[in-house]
Amino acid sequence: MSESQQKQGQSRLLLNTLMIILETFYSFVLKHDRVVRLHAKFFIAQQITIKINSYIPYVDFYVQFTDKGILFDLKAPEKPVDLTVSSTVLDLIQIFAFANRRSMKKLRIEGDEILKDKFHDLILPLTIPKLLSDWKQWLTNPDHDETGVGSKKRIAPLLEKIDQQRSKINTLQVEVKQYQNRIRRMEQKQKTINIFLSVISVLFITLIVYNLWQIFS
Repeated sequence: MSESQQKQGQSRLLLNTLMIILETFYSFVLKHDRVVRLHAKFFIAQQITIKINSYIPYVDFYVQFTDKGILFDLKAPEKPVDLTVSSTVLDLIQIFAFANRRSMKKLRIEGDEILKDKFHDLILPLTIPKLLSDWKQWLTNPDHDETGVGSKKRIAPLLEKIDQQRSKINTLQVEVKQYQNRIRRMEQKQKTINIFLSVISVLFITLIVYNLWQIFS
């Protein structure tokens, strides 16, 4: 075996070990942290697969959300990728180790717009600072309680987003009613115009028939 092949093998072994560590850690987090479970519920239900395209150095790996946990793998799964996330390795470290918001903004995400929005919401609860801020909940409430909301500080952004979504829904409902009323008025106007045109047409035809009768009579 050449020296380059040996280095490649060592790098591959190191990456596989890192995947195992990440998978074990985040599967443990998913099991014990209720806030993460709440954010990841949609991803698990849809069995979402995310491709992480990291560069400097260049490494691709895949993250799968399953009932068994969050799976990390260097090999592409058979299931099509739902999202593709591109970032430098340094920015990924800044994000998940230090919750660096500037690095979060640098993420390039390709995929469904709704899924991209949900993924943005999921990132922050998975960062080390956010996880450590509520580690006592893991010990006092280890069971899977989907109705639990974790600490108030961690759940506050989610509640705020829910309130914003409710406000948007209410605004959209008002707009829909306004459009419905506008359409109803337009339909009523069109009905009136149609009746008017029908009457005019009848009168016009009647006038033509009368004139013809006068001519040939």
